[in-house]
Amino acid sequence: MNQYLHTNQLISSGTATEPYPLQILNKKPWHAFIRTNGYKALAKKLRMQVVTDMETAEQLWQIFTPNKSLFDLWEFRKTFAEEFALDPYFITLYEQTGSRAHILGILPLWLDNDEYAGKYTWFGGFWPEDNTFFVKDPELIPLMLMAAPKPLILDCISQESDYEFLNTLEGFTTTVDKKYYLNTSAFKSVDDYLMTLKKKKRQNIRRDRKHISTFHPRIAQGRTHSLDRMFELNIERINDLKEKGYRDESWFDDVRYQMLFRKLVSCSPRMKPMIITTDIGNQTESVEYGFIFNKTYYALISGTNIKEYSGLGVYSNLLVIEEAIKQGCTNIDFLSSNYNWKESWKLDAVPLYKFTK
Repeated sequence: MNQYLHTNQLISSGTATEPYPLQILNKKPWHAFIRTNGYKALAKKLRMQVVTDMETAEQLWQIFTPNKSLFDLWEFRKTFAEEFALDPYFITLYEQTGSRAHILGILPLWLDNDEYAGKYTWFGGFWPEDNTFFVKDPELIPLMLMAAPKPLILDCISQESDYEFLNTLEGFTTTVDKKYYLNTSAFKSVDDYLMTLKKKKRQNIRRDRKHISTFHPRIAQGRTHSLDRMFELNIERINDLKEKGYRDESWFDDVRYQMLFRKLVSCSPRMKPMIITTDIGNQTESVEYGFIFNKTYYALISGTNIKEYSGLGVYSNLLVIEEAIKQGCTNIDFLSSNYNWKESWKLDAVPLYKFTK
């Protein structure tokens, strides 16, 4: 879909259109940023609309999404919105030329009353990463952010080179947190990867793998019925970590997240679900949950009984790496936050941007 297709219909849906609110450009903290450039002249040409119906939001999303990442897929994001019963809040900027409307960009938001406690954030909320700005020209990004409602938190913004100029915009920062990848394109086996690690780390990982092997683990793929066990294991693990300052509760203490992760498995044929289970004795003791999309393995979450089986977390991580190599993936996306292990595994660390107001 191009930016002209059905645009007159799109801009007539939802909230009424209006001129860009020029008055905000003269207020702190924005006036210093726009003082010596052409933003005022550009803003005078723009009209703005907030879209709140799902059908129009989908059409707008499909205009701009690069569909490179799992998190770019409309089906993935929409599943979050449906499970949490939240409406889109898409700020749309466009130029009107006669009877034609040229859509220049959208800022896809929703009002999050859970993880963000009543703040606006990306459509899809806390989980989706690889967030980018959906604009025809990066120069439009400040105008969208200035016009966005408060309070606003935009996390996990990809550090694109086109966004560097935003570092002088109030509220736009580089986060301490990073996103972690493993490039698997050069590996033919897990042992190839292990040889890239320091000797001591490699020995420790092999020791854990050997230890778990003594329990004669049985590995299986695609067992969606094991998700209940993953929820249980994840809850138990987080409860054990409470005293160490980790999250107060597991995501899966909220049954909506349990339903969400069940639905994600079948939300799109473009996403290949990856559920790897490890059984010891008569019980499933580890479940790795992820997806493959565009030759990237997304390791989203897991549940592992490391309380009774020390080293099982390491063993389970190796299964993910092994499977990604077998599936011909060029990368594994281990998401953001180090969680006290990713740095030591020598994963590629990519900085992230964040915007708040």
